[in-house]
Amino acid sequence: MDLPANRTDHIRLKHFSYRAEVTHHTLELKGLPAELEGATIVQLTDLHCGYGGTDPVLHWAVEQTRALNPDFILITGDFIDDHCKVKDYPLAKLLRPLCAKRAIYACYGNHDHRHGLAEVSEKLSDAGIPLLINQAVEAAPGFWIAGIDDLHEGSPNLEKTLREVPQERTALVLSHNPSLIDSASDHNIMIFSGHTHAAQMHIPFPSPKLVCKIHLHCNQVEGWYHNGKASLYVCRGIGVTGFPMRINCPAELPVFHMHNAGS
Repeated sequence: MDLPANRTDHIRLKHFSYRAEVTHHTLELKGLPAELEGATIVQLTDLHCGYGGTDPVLHWAVEQTRALNPDFILITGDFIDDHCKVKDYPLAKLLRPLCAKRAIYACYGNHDHRHGLAEVSEKLSDAGIPLLINQAVEAAPGFWIAGIDDLHEGSPNLEKTLREVPQERTALVLSHNPSLIDSASDHNIMIFSGHTHAAQMHIPFPSPKLVCKIHLHCNQVEGWYHNGKASLYVCRGIGVTGFPMRINCPAELPVFHMHNAGS
């Protein structure tokens, strides 16, 4: 089955143009219920609201997600940047327009812990977005989605999180930090992560891989990874942190088209 073409948009910010891509991917899952054959997932991650003057990009991401009309929306953390100087950033107002045909779920990122979980949790609740923290839910009959706390700033527990998930099913796991896959080889899971921003700047030196390794202690940069039974997709994210710019590294809004691995 052919996927829709990827698309790049240029969003004008105050001082420069910001590239953002909608990318499409096939996601084959063991034990996918027949009713979800062909269903779609949109992943949002690393909004870093309140930093870098990227509000137009955040609104672009919400508008594109609405236009895609996915079955599920998965949001993998770093909602508000811990350097945010905007008091009471309107996160709930930004996210409230999001809608999915079936469900929306989210997990925390490291910046959410640093900024303050109480505020982030309250705003997500106001937007009608449930958090999954070391918890799995049966989002549809025979289809499990789980969320795990941030690996460095939180208290993650993968074994506890997946305790109720049948072994014959591939659980989708929201984990802000992609390093989860390093210790998940025995688990039949598909992990959705962000965190790395794909190094945010693609320049000859230091390379994106070196930046992620030294600065974030991650072996992953962007795209697909596999370890034993576990698979992972690392999204480049929407916003920025630290240096408020992306160089040769567009923001990303990935769309996953689900199919049964046995079909």
